[in-house]
Amino acid sequence: MGAPDHEPRWARAGLARTPRLCQRKPPQFGVAFCDDDAMSRPEVRSKPCAYCGRPFTDRKRWSGRDQWDEVLYCSRGCRANAAKRRRRA
Repeated sequence: MGAPDHEPRWARAGLARTPRLCQRKPPQFGVAFCDDDAMSRPEVRSKPCAYCGRPFTDRKRWSGRDQWDEVLYCSRGCRANAAKRRRRA
């Protein structure tokens, strides 16, 4: 059996092969890059995790349901470790 004579997967999918480095021009000096108010992102609420103390930010599902005040932990792991600590005490 010889080497396959078919096209690579990216060519069959109709995708163009792009170079690894971005070819965009760097911003000009003296011009603010994304400093415009229309481009800036809104401030996101954050608070420290009750278990590890690292800050974490509000997520869409918490703010949409007004659950941000009830959220205490940054992840499921921190919630599980806190529960283990409560059971041991």
